[in-house]
Amino acid sequence: MKSARQIIIALGLAANASLAISNTGLADCGGLFLLHMSDKQFSAKSCSVRDSFTVNNFDVYGAFHHIAVQSRYSENWHMKSLSRLNIGSAGFTSHFKYVSLGVNVNTLPFVSSTLSFHREDSLFSASASIARGSVELGNIRWMPKQENDIINLISVDWETHVLYRALSAESKINNHYVSLSLTHVKTLPRNPDKEYYIRDSAGVLVLNGNYAHKFNHSRLDAGYTFADADITLYGIYHNENSRKRFLYMPLEATLHLLYAQWKQELLHTHLEYAHISGKLHSNPNRFFETLAPNRALPPSVLKGISFAFLQKVFRVDADLDAFAVIGGASYRRHFGHRYIFTPSAELDFFGASGKTEIDKDIETTILTSHQHYDEKILRRLKSIGSVLSLGGEIRKNGPVSIALQYGISQIIPFYIDYRDYNANENKDEASHDKPSNQSGSGNSGSQTSSTHSEDKKGTLEKNVPKLLFRNGFATHLGVSVQF
Repeated sequence: MKSARQIIIALGLAANASLAISNTGLADCGGLFLLHMSDKQFSAKSCSVRDSFTVNNFDVYGAFHHIAVQSRYSENWHMKSLSRLNIGSAGFTSHFKYVSLGVNVNTLPFVSSTLSFHREDSLFSASASIARGSVELGNIRWMPKQENDIINLISVDWETHVLYRALSAESKINNHYVSLSLTHVKTLPRNPDKEYYIRDSAGVLVLNGNYAHKFNHSRLDAGYTFADADITLYGIYHNENSRKRFLYMPLEATLHLLYAQWKQELLHTHLEYAHISGKLHSNPNRFFETLAPNRALPPSVLKGISFAFLQKVFRVDADLDAFAVIGGASYRRHFGHRYIFTPSAELDFFGASGKTEIDKDIETTILTSHQHYDEKILRRLKSIGSVLSLGGEIRKNGPVSIALQYGISQIIPFYIDYRDYNANENKDEASHDKPSNQSGSGNSGSQTSSTHSEDKKGTLEKNVPKLLFRNGFATHLGVSVQF
């Protein structure tokens, strides 16, 4: 009856003590601090508590997760984003002779269900999943570097509504395992009743294939993943019955990922290759500017400011192409019997290279003149380094098994070459004045501007390796209970 009482406390569910019951609980926390500078910052942390038990052919589980992601970037404006999620979830899986049915509900809110078919000998299985719900991706805030009374803050909420569908199949022949899966994620655009918000329309397709072979005392895994995403983001200002679009970003991205792993009881090795490419396209049509800051201002503010203030709009074309290779090994050893101490060490090496090309068209409208200024930027990054992780676990075996885990990780860079420069080097470009689209007047002014380029090697800081060593740190703490 002891196990039944513990289950009631953990999940609020009663079970007959005469049934076959097993229980597992786990709690862990972790933090990741990748970048902390005066003008750039990114950090993340998470904590979770999970508990599950099995009653005959039912698996029941519950969990609570806390996730926080914070970032900051400064150029002409300060941009901050913060996402905090507290997610509680519960679900069950019911196993029958040839069919299994699972349902999961969480507080995002998000509901998913999975139906799977399998042979009694596990030679072949297939499953289909469908899920629907909403996710608050966080809050984005823009603030000018120099505070003023005209505009000091734009706070935008981002909530996405997701429809998820997946198909998978798996086959086991002797010691060979093959699996295929196809996942499609679609977001459904919504207009919430808020002053500022981001509305998204996205379609993501993921194809995954895996192969594994089990040896006597080890296992080999290899796989390939392809992902294709087509995402459009809209920044909307809502005032009474009027909605104005101040942000329009159509994004396309593809990902190719190859991996191989070999696992033995004490030694694990892995090798991964990833290639990602992305594009941001501008739209020449009016009201489809990449960014139009003046449309994010209330009408009362627009009436009280100069005609020339914030009349700039931006159209941006951007291309990203990057790849990375990561490989390494981890080793763990067990000491003791009743109290088992398991230290572990992992050393990974990585090499990465990428470039971003940005073509920014800045348009300024002042009365009847329409000025264009074109800016081309090219950024390149090459990096080689390693990641060292140290950890340990202390476990007490018995009717109630308790384990405490702790680990730390540190990025150790060997070589970094970062360059940020203007692709229009040594070229002067003139701004061409055109009649304003809002005026029938033929009068126009003329101004000339030039762009100058300089090599900004190491613009992140003078000593980038020391910066990355200082910031590339992560830690993890976990507790598990089994009875």
